[in-house]
Amino acid sequence: MKLVIRTQASNTIGLGHFMRCFALAEAARAQGLAVTFVVNADAPVLDRAAAIGARAVTASPPGGDFAVLDAEAAPEDWVIVDTYAADADYLTTLSARTRVAVIDDLDVLDRFDCRVLVNPTPAAPKESYAAKSRAKLLLGPDYALVRAEFRTPLAVAGDGCVTLTFGGSDPTGLTGAVAEQLHAALPGTVIRAIAGPANRHIPELQVLARRLDRLQLIVSPPTMTGALAGSALVVTAAGGSVNELASLGVPALATVVYDNQAAWLDACPFPTIDARAGIPKDFATEVAALMTDPVRRQAIARTAHGIVDGQGVFRILEALR
Repeated sequence: MKLVIRTQASNTIGLGHFMRCFALAEAARAQGLAVTFVVNADAPVLDRAAAIGARAVTASPPGGDFAVLDAEAAPEDWVIVDTYAADADYLTTLSARTRVAVIDDLDVLDRFDCRVLVNPTPAAPKESYAAKSRAKLLLGPDYALVRAEFRTPLAVAGDGCVTLTFGGSDPTGLTGAVAEQLHAALPGTVIRAIAGPANRHIPELQVLARRLDRLQLIVSPPTMTGALAGSALVVTAAGGSVNELASLGVPALATVVYDNQAAWLDACPFPTIDARAGIPKDFATEVAALMTDPVRRQAIARTAHGIVDGQGVFRILEALR
């Protein structure tokens, strides 16, 4: 069995789809399975694929990529599709060629022609998917796609820093805005900002770090767990990072930045703030309240870890087998 993973990533759309696919690819490679990523030409992910022994090839947008996929995937292989650019007709055409598994979190298509359908969000709509597809449904946090480094719980700091991580690219530049607000609202607290490899705002963040004495900027850390060590609280964007932090057992506060993250408002294992219209006025107040309540932070971490155990990628691979 071989996995051919069709996804997209860029500095503007972010790395979220690729990173959750990477978690599956990482587990597959550890089991000796061949993996090929099929991505857009400007995807800043080729080195990551190579690091786990996976191939990476580029293709035109979904719909014009069938020649590439035909060359990479035999009928007995699996094509994993995780991109909002894939419409229902694309999945139907692809499913006539090979075995298809879809990773979805929006449920906006009128049908899902595939053999396996994965939605790892807590509010995955089982009834809606069942009405649109005959696929085997792998729904909810049991199928959260968590990378290997997040599967070993991290000790929680009782009196540490506040760490900000808004994904590999942070297209809206939320890191700097939040860092500046929290630096002013939390005197004496170190604010640690993690900037991923595709973050276009690194120069501005470097200027900000020179101006704010308690702002620590970490750019493209070799490991995320190393960068998160010593955190009393992590502020993140809703999405795959929520599952990773829950698996890690650290307390976090999630922010919903885009409409496609709205489902997390009602089902996130962490406290969640709606920031789609900008950072709300009570944001810093909420963070300050958490920082003064270590008992609540510990309870948040325990509850979230009880929901996401980090083994989802292995359950997905077993279903594919």
